[in-house]
Amino acid sequence: MKLNMLLLAVLAGAAVYMITLRRQLQAEQMRGNMYRDISARLDRRVAELTAK
Repeated sequence: MKLNMLLLAVLAGAAVYMITLRRQLQAEQMRGNMYRDISARLDRRVAELTAK
């Protein structure tokens, strides 16, 4: 009985850890997209300024 409870607790802990990692990954991906968008806008602006 104790072994089942221990295994259940370990499994629940692993599930919580995986959910946390997945959320962190999504946040990093969103942050990366934001930086990529900013970089593209700056590149376009630099191109406009140098073309003038």
